[in-house]
Amino acid sequence: MKSRITSWGLPAALLSVSLFAACQNTARGVEQDTRENTAAAEREAREAKTEARQEAREANAEVKQEAHEAGNAVERAGDRVADESRQAANSVGGALDAAAQTMQIKTALIDADDLDAGDIDVDTDAATKTVTLKGHVPSAAHKAAAERIAHQKAPDYRISNLLEIRR
Repeated sequence: MKSRITSWGLPAALLSVSLFAACQNTARGVEQDTRENTAAAEREAREAKTEARQEAREANAEVKQEAHEAGNAVERAGDRVADESRQAANSVGGALDAAAQTMQIKTALIDADDLDAGDIDVDTDAATKTVTLKGHVPSAAHKAAAERIAHQKAPDYRISNLLEIRR
């Protein structure tokens, strides 16, 4: 049986292959961004823990000196160390939570069948509990779908949809 390529068949096949490759490249880019964001959050967490340990060591030395001088000073310094440790732990937890939210939203955007997520960037701020969507989409429907997905994946976060519709 002979196979015959029509004048429209070859360009359509080439376009299909090109689009498939572009989608794979975008997915790999998002996966790489997610890995990099997760690694950065883990580095920040380690640095914050190291810093908290150093602060705790310094505060403990101060507490020992103050305990020698006055009993009440020990109690106040211990309370301060506990507060700083809790704050450091909360900061680390927030950074990891933000990285996880970013990864979940990016993955959901890529997996959505009714959405072209190739030019959508997701930024998550743990301190303000805000997810920001930036980039370009082909239509208002895509913009709304991206925001809906972000709300679903990060229900406790405020969504700032700065996506622009390509003209």
